[in-house]
Amino acid sequence: MRRVLFLAIVLCLIGPKTALPAKNPGKLAVKAAMVTEYGSGRVLYTQDEDKRIAPASVTKVMTMYLVFDLISSGQASLADKVKVSRRADATGGSTMNLRAGEVVTLDELMRGMAVASGNDAAVAVAEHFGGVPQWVDRMNRKARELGMTSTTFKTPNGLPAPGQLTTARDLTKLATSYLRHYPQALRYHSTTEINHRGAVHGNTNRLLGVCEGVDGIKTGYVGSSGYNIIATAKRGDTRVIAVILGGRTKQARNRETERILNASFSGAVNTMLAATDSPAPSDDSPAPAKIKRSKSGRHAKALRVAEADHRSKVSAKRGASARIDAHDASVKKSHHKGSSKVTAEKSGKSSSRAKSKSHKKSGASGR
Repeated sequence: MRRVLFLAIVLCLIGPKTALPAKNPGKLAVKAAMVTEYGSGRVLYTQDEDKRIAPASVTKVMTMYLVFDLISSGQASLADKVKVSRRADATGGSTMNLRAGEVVTLDELMRGMAVASGNDAAVAVAEHFGGVPQWVDRMNRKARELGMTSTTFKTPNGLPAPGQLTTARDLTKLATSYLRHYPQALRYHSTTEINHRGAVHGNTNRLLGVCEGVDGIKTGYVGSSGYNIIATAKRGDTRVIAVILGGRTKQARNRETERILNASFSGAVNTMLAATDSPAPSDDSPAPAKIKRSKSGRHAKALRVAEADHRSKVSAKRGASARIDAHDASVKKSHHKGSSKVTAEKSGKSSSRAKSKSHKKSGASGR
């Protein structure tokens, strides 16, 4: 009798926990996300898209955007020489291993930011154009211009700073405008490796060559945010931009990014939206896309089949064309003055074989 009573008590204690439903299959295992179709601007998926989160190294997309602006206006050239300062050399976190006193081109610094997620490269750029404080002011002015009302930048690279925050919605605005004005930027972001002074750095975006059509853009990590990414992929005539913030691990971030990209292209996003208790978008946000339901009627199975199908068709080529549409191609032509050809120095594994400078655990990384 005592044994029966004991078992009954145990079942009462553990019953509620075991009876809870599994993690919502329609919600990504990240802090925030927003996915849009590039051409139409249709919103395909949202999840806490207005939650303010530290941007980490995706901040470098804004720094690169401003460099392209300067080149476009004739105030700079990719062939410009930049002397590396001690401050840039001493910058921690992920680096391209710049050394004080060396002279590099602006083109090399752009590759260093896009591929190695070089915090040192971002500082070198900021100093070359007037200094870090002035550069950060320029970043925030650009953010206001793009309608990034919930974003504040404090550094040119995403290294931790009090009050440096953004949202998935704001980063979507940044990425969309960036690609529309400077599609040639994907030449940098789809490069799988760079070699600087004998040190080989693999691209921190591990979805390149793994998830079909992915050709950019930028990853990031700081302890306060978790693992972030702005990813874009093109399949056929359709390009999708996914902003994923706050993955618990980089593997989880990459998995969830691939999951939502595959669902977006396969037309299975509606099954995820139906299972997500997200609030309706605000009045100023684009209307969610209407996507046909899967014929199977079994949501989980539809997603699994779609993902398996896309993985089987992953291109052997790493990277993809930076040409987005005819309008973008005409824009591209005017921005090549003084530019150097951007290529991957070596093929093969994209993992970095370079020894990075030692850095604090709290430092920003492009992981």
